[in-house]
Amino acid sequence: MKLIPNNLDNCVLTNAAERNADPNDNHLLRYLQGLRSLDQQTVSEYFTRSTRIINKIRELGVDNNPTWDDVYVSYVKSILTQIQQQNFDAVVPSIRQMISNLESQYGVV
Repeated sequence: MKLIPNNLDNCVLTNAAERNADPNDNHLLRYLQGLRSLDQQTVSEYFTRSTRIINKIRELGVDNNPTWDDVYVSYVKSILTQIQQQNFDAVVPSIRQMISNLESQYGVV
């Protein structure tokens, strides 16, 4: 099974972690690597939905650091805390909720 590489074109979490207001927290991305052990369907769904959100953000002209900082503060920071605290039962539901909220916020259909 080939892993999907996460990047700024397909991963909301990567965008938020790399493009938020704190340039010293990029090391936190290593915590996200463990999520690749989830079942392939869940991972594929995440990347597909993330790509649609990122494309819509770009289409709307708001693909900028303040947007991603807001995503980081609103969602990603707490998800990273859940991972750090090994609260893995809460991580996937939190990511799904973040994705659903961002789809609603940006009008992704």
